[in-house]
Amino acid sequence: MQKLGPMSLVPVAVIVAAAIFFLTPLRISMAFYPLVRQAAQAKMEYETRNFTVVETPHFAVRYSDGDNEMAQLVAQAAEQAYQPVTTMLGREPNSKTLIVMYPDRSELRKAFGWSGDESAMGVYWGGVIQVLSPRDWMKSGVSANEFSRSGPMVHEFTHLVFDHLTQGNYPRWFTEGLAQYAEYTINDYEWLTATNSLSGHLHTMAELDASFDDLPNQSLAYRESFAAVRYIAEVHGDDALRQVIDQLRAGRKMNQAIQSVLAMNYSEYEQSWQQWAAMNMKHNQK
Repeated sequence: MQKLGPMSLVPVAVIVAAAIFFLTPLRISMAFYPLVRQAAQAKMEYETRNFTVVETPHFAVRYSDGDNEMAQLVAQAAEQAYQPVTTMLGREPNSKTLIVMYPDRSELRKAFGWSGDESAMGVYWGGVIQVLSPRDWMKSGVSANEFSRSGPMVHEFTHLVFDHLTQGNYPRWFTEGLAQYAEYTINDYEWLTATNSLSGHLHTMAELDASFDDLPNQSLAYRESFAAVRYIAEVHGDDALRQVIDQLRAGRKMNQAIQSVLAMNYSEYEQSWQQWAAMNMKHNQK
């Protein structure tokens, strides 16, 4: 058996902490969750210890390809996202946020162990934001300004701040909906595709809750999550959205938070946001 050195223990710590998190009651899980995140972040910091670093007041961007210009662009976009996102959520990270930039999609896939057909422009996990170099975006004609507007920084930084705020107590669909709502309010950006119109057959809340990442039409699942969050803010008010977040922060389940803040059960909420979205989120308009 190979003897484990100090940093070799980090992956073990991640596994042990994750096991504790998923096998204990909710409030205890929330207490252990920061340990899971800290272990995952420590692992990433160690793995990228030899990367070049660009630092700003709130972020540290690590990269391995020597492309300082693109790292500077990522850092700039991150700083632009910082104040609007932290103001919206009423929380600032306690330390600089680590961002790891990969030069191409193959390196990003390798970092996450993805298969050849999986891809993303940015990912938040374990206290770290990981992004694809803007140069990959620019191959399709995207400008630096467009990267700041439609790139991943607002979205992924919202995930990070919300994750710290609630200690992991949220369903996947809600954090994705909240991140898209941040993009919409801050950058006036919506992710529209040919297959994510809200006027046809929709996934149920039960499906979004149970298997968000496994639903066959991911763009529709994401748009539904955006609609469900935007409905709360636009129909019940921004204060209601903040109260829902506060309920999650306090350890309530999602259906309990909806019942408490919106005074409707989960089924009524599902019917209400779907009806509202069909009328107010038509595919060819904001």
